[in-house]
Amino acid sequence: MHTLLFLTALAAAAGDAPRAPAKATPTPAAACIEVEVNGETVRPWACLQARLTPPAATRPVPVSEAERLSREPGNRLLQYNLEGTRQRMGNALGTSVVPQRPAR
Repeated sequence: MHTLLFLTALAAAAGDAPRAPAKATPTPAAACIEVEVNGETVRPWACLQARLTPPAATRPVPVSEAERLSREPGNRLLQYNLEGTRQRMGNALGTSVVPQRPAR
């Protein structure tokens, strides 16, 4: 019984706790409006073109030579690659030192 009262009091206290402010919703972009003048429809080509163009490309941040090398695949750096070894050795892997497919 005491546990039930304690949990009820705890739930009531949690309900009184201040809440985080709601996230602001982004303002929608201005709508492209078609206008009709004397029965002739004028399309908002400039507005549509502006909305369809991708944002301006930013310049890539230059990376150091060490970071560039760390991002390269291991086979370019002549590191050991289990799948490459399996491909080269074929059915001779684990049974012979002579590969099934010799290096070209």
